Amino acid sequence: MNKVCVFILLLFNFILFGQTFDAPAGQIGSLAIYKDSSVIVNWATGIQVSRGYLNVANPSLGFVGFGLEQDALGIAEGDGTSVVSLGDGGEAVLTFSNAIINLVGPDFAVFENGFADDYMEFAHVEVSSDGVNYFRFPSISEIPLTIQTDNFTFIDCRYVYNLAGKYRQGYGVPFDLEELTGIPNLDVNAITHVKLIDVIGSIDTQFGTMDDSGDLINDPYPTEFDSGGFDLDAVGVINEAPAGVIESALRFSISPNPSAGIIQIHSNEQGVIRFYNVIGELLDEQETTGFLETDLRSLGEKIIFVQLTTKNNSYSQRVIGLD
Repeated sequence: MNKVCVFILLLFNFILFGQTFDAPAGQIGSLAIYKDSSVIVNWATGIQVSRGYLNVANPSLGFVGFGLEQDALGIAEGDGTSVVSLGDGGEAVLTFSNAIINLVGPDFAVFENGFADDYMEFAHVEVSSDGVNYFRFPSISEIPLTIQTDNFTFIDCRYVYNLAGKYRQGYGVPFDLEELTGIPNLDVNAITHVKLIDVIGSIDTQFGTMDDSGDLINDPYPTEFDSGGFDLDAVGVINEAPAGVIESALRFSISPNPSAGIIQIHSNEQGVIRFYNVIGELLDEQETTGFLETDLRSLGEKIIFVQLTTKNNSYSQRVIGLD
């Protein structure tokens, strides 16, 4: 069994029925990035916050006010208090000394202050390369909607994909710009702004926030206190352009991702594309000279790892299949 298969097997041997995505921070299979990780090369240097309500259903209560904007700049503290709270539907826009660029793997990570693995307050993540046009990372929430989550109930993070706040304090949620390639008015190799938008976790359709599939996202609601809503600790940069320079890199893109069917795989190197399931079983393999198109439905799996093997290197990306 090759190294990639072994890695995938270890990465996903924790998955239980109905728990689709990666494990909590610190557990085998987690994609969480620790605040002191060497992969983080820089941090946000500018921020503008628009506070949200204590309770969007009762605007007369006013707005949240915990923390200062500068608490979300620089390195992630991971102490639970050095944050700025957004409140229901609040927003934060962060800027950087150098543009974030799209290389292989995650390109930046967002840190929140959750005090436990099973208490989460979420935010949508959007990016812009001009500070005007913003584009959202597609998110998935499979948190049951039968009972409203509040401050005394808990959530399994394995029901969530591409929402900031998935992990406890000190651990960031990674975001890969590859998922947004090909969108008009967005240059994924020159990201200048990252926007966080608090998820209103109400299961009331009048107020609640939806994921990319149109399903409500169930997180603690209401949170009628000064530190309510998403609490932003920091945004760490993993891949950035040196001042005035964007370095060349292997172009290995898969779109759309997530996908309900056909995906397109682009690369600037020829090689072999292999498709694996979550336990490392080889599903299919095909040669590529730079472009390959395949139908996820023919592979019969919800989560697939796509591996590109070239003459000198091997790269892999995860693809999520939508029902």
